[in-house]
Amino acid sequence: MRYILILGLLAACDASPHWQMAGAESTRVTVDGHDYAVYRKDKTFEVIRYGWAPRSEQDTIYENMLLVVQQVTGCTPHVLSGDSGEMRGKLTSCSR
Repeated sequence: MRYILILGLLAACDASPHWQMAGAESTRVTVDGHDYAVYRKDKTFEVIRYGWAPRSEQDTIYENMLLVVQQVTGCTPHVLSGDSGEMRGKLTSCSR
């Protein structure tokens, strides 16, 4: 019985987009060995990094996440919340 509980808790650890992003376009991208999922819905975005990263890479990953959003959406991202694992925000100056 305890194994079923452990498996259930591990299954709940899967990173998924915020419920407000339901129905959003999604794109998977790999940059510098890290996998990201970019979700776009109208003028909002969410980007999630999958996998583990050492503390020494956090600043670079944060910048890469912004670049990934810009490349995928063609817009300038403005972060409203988040860190190097997940961030959400608004999109402006869209070229597409």
